Amino acid sequence: MNKLLVLIAMMLFIKTSNAQTEMHYKILKLADLHRAGQMENVSWDLSVKNYKQAQLENELTVFVEAKTTADNQFVLVSFRSPKKFEGQKLLVRNNSMWFSKKGVDRAIAISGRQRLTGSAANADIANANYFLDYNIKSVTEERLANTDCLVFHLIAKNNYVSYYHIKYWISKDSNLGLKAEFYGKSDKLIKTAEFEYENPGNYNGKNIKLVSKTTIKDGVNHQDYTILHSSNFNFNTISTSKFEK
Repeated sequence: MNKLLVLIAMMLFIKTSNAQTEMHYKILKLADLHRAGQMENVSWDLSVKNYKQAQLENELTVFVEAKTTADNQFVLVSFRSPKKFEGQKLLVRNNSMWFSKKGVDRAIAISGRQRLTGSAANADIANANYFLDYNIKSVTEERLANTDCLVFHLIAKNNYVSYYHIKYWISKDSNLGLKAEFYGKSDKLIKTAEFEYENPGNYNGKNIKLVSKTTIKDGVNHQDYTILHSSNFNFNTISTSKFEK
């Protein structure tokens, strides 16, 4: 009888644990959506401002087009200004990236870890899909700036992902990702990011908040940072052929 009760208790624990894990992945996927990840078709304007020792050093603007299916993610980043960057493009297909520009016949394979500008790496501009790229190691609870959060500890699914470990604060009330810390394999803090959501959007008939500002700070020198301003979101259909090399 005691063995039967223990077996039943174990089965209930496993069932509850599986349900909780499934719920956590749904929350992670929804948080991606607010940052323009996990969307079938989306495009937006992005301005990038780089600060060195808290002083504006330079800025650029790009146009981002993204498409996510059940198993794949595609992103095309087209540089618009300053003029010297016009015609340059960054293409992402899953965890592979290529850079191209006028006058160069072949696109050049690059790493998502490579610094694009300021404190922002290529992956910071072109990838918002933590749900596809990371496994949930654990979830804890913590209060961040007077907001109750679930803290997701994410581990990269493979060696091609830009950051090995992400610590990610998601609001329990709104499912908005508020802050992320990015770590290398040695558990060294590489950078932090804080997110704001002031862009209204209507996606698949639902009103949602979309990311408006991302502040990326160097893990060592917090006076060096990059601010991304996102605007003019559009959900028109984008052909997959757009993301061919």
